[in-house]
Amino acid sequence: MQRRQPGVLWYGNASRREIALTFDDGPHPRDTPRVLDVLGRHEIRATFFLIGRDAEHNGNLVKAIHERGHEIGIHCYRHLPFPFEVPHTLLRQLNGMKNTLAEFGGISHEDMLDIRPPYGLFTAPTLSLLKDLGLRPVMWNCIPMHFLQPLNWSIRQVMEAAVPGSILVLHDGHGHGRKTAQIVDAVVPRLKALGYEFVTISQMQDRKLL
Repeated sequence: MQRRQPGVLWYGNASRREIALTFDDGPHPRDTPRVLDVLGRHEIRATFFLIGRDAEHNGNLVKAIHERGHEIGIHCYRHLPFPFEVPHTLLRQLNGMKNTLAEFGGISHEDMLDIRPPYGLFTAPTLSLLKDLGLRPVMWNCIPMHFLQPLNWSIRQVMEAAVPGSILVLHDGHGHGRKTAQIVDAVVPRLKALGYEFVTISQMQDRKLL
């Protein structure tokens, strides 16, 4: 993980028992509905960092995420590390994503504040470009490799990493939705029993400033 930089959200308020549950790599026509259903059963809100090319082909899911009270952030247009993109190409992609999400999700450009760079990779020029676009990079303190390992390993990693202000990352694309839904179903009741509240990234940021 990168050295911590100003202007990047790494965690929330350590004095509040709050956790931000986030999802990368959607929307996916099979996986995202599974995740939305389990979030609905547990009555919690999360933040989805979406891939532009997939959002263009699944506008109904972008709308569904927003209408169910979840927050939408930008992941990327294509899953390539930002430092590998030509700057003017990256700028065009991110502006296009803002337009796509505004069209399908009914979200204003002003409300699209958060972005998670693919693989968490960024450079100083990347940060400068994102800042100019009014975007805030969001990192994490737990990202279990649930797509490569047994379910119980991922559940254990989430529980061990959970602390006040945690930002957790799971994935709702590329065939990972069923296992992701199972992880959410397992950890949410346990974390609630420990007194944790689930918040969106913007809620976490707002309360961090309190």
